[in-house]
Amino acid sequence: MPLSLVRIDDRLIHGQVVLGWSRVLKPDRIAIANDRIAKNSWERKFYTASVPPHIKVSFLTLEETAVELLNNLYKNEAVLMLFESVKDAYTMVLKGVQLDNINIGGLHYRDGAQELLPFVFLTEEDRQLLRELVKRGVTLLAQDVPGGSGTVINSMVV
Repeated sequence: MPLSLVRIDDRLIHGQVVLGWSRVLKPDRIAIANDRIAKNSWERKFYTASVPPHIKVSFLTLEETAVELLNNLYKNEAVLMLFESVKDAYTMVLKGVQLDNINIGGLHYRDGAQELLPFVFLTEEDRQLLRELVKRGVTLLAQDVPGGSGTVINSMVV
């Protein structure tokens, strides 16, 4: 499965993904890797409704995502992979999936989170997991929109 973009964004599919990233990347499929959403038909319908009909949408548990990525099941498709949290992306790496680059697109304020950038708020757990990803060779690029300038944040989380 060629991954056009691996993105952590707590909003998952929303305007920036559909109107921004999808227009630039032209993915065949948007895949959401999240246990809760994979099991919630209402949320799946909600997210699917905002995606143009020519783009396929998949909702996978973290386990299903790992299997699909490791077995390259969508080898003929360009995929935009979305994670809701740092923990979900880190889980992929623990399951043996190699992620070279992760786009941190929107982690908004929540209890215990501190601002790293205007659109990236991290808890201590997020920072610890990002540090582990950096140790494993992952490049972390904070970029909210495709036309915006990205910031490599590897040294900011270490």
